[in-house]
Amino acid sequence: MPTTLVLGYDGSDCSQTALARTIDLAAAIPDAAVVVVYAFEFSIGYVPMGMTDSPLMMSAEFDDHAQLVRGYGEEQAGSAAEKLAAAGVKAETLVAEGRPVEVLLEAAKEHGAALIVVGSHGHGAVSAAFLGSTALKLLHHSSLPVLVVPRHDKH
Repeated sequence: MPTTLVLGYDGSDCSQTALARTIDLAAAIPDAAVVVVYAFEFSIGYVPMGMTDSPLMMSAEFDDHAQLVRGYGEEQAGSAAEKLAAAGVKAETLVAEGRPVEVLLEAAKEHGAALIVVGSHGHGAVSAAFLGSTALKLLHHSSLPVLVVPRHDKH
């Protein structure tokens, strides 16, 4: 049975740094597998620009927008999986709508993960309190070890 790592990935600089660290870790584990997770959510009341007042049009336009975001997530996760595969690491992707922390925790549970890896934007504790840091929430809610990789990790 492989040792599974779950990587939260969105294509940002900090997630690219977390990907590099994950490649290093997975290379040191003979049977490692990585699940690359891209999670997205829309806040209540979110309305993309250009929507009309028609509920049917709003629904169709929202669905189109959600599909664009999902497609972007699939591209990002796929790119990370390709980099893992190029390094000889087995990888799969998961793109899901939902709160990132919940999606990551559920993915880790479903795959029997040993570790969750995420990047950190490096905002301070005050910013994290107001903006809601995924890394900080994972540290408080995960029963698994969580590796938070700083944006400028020098591994």
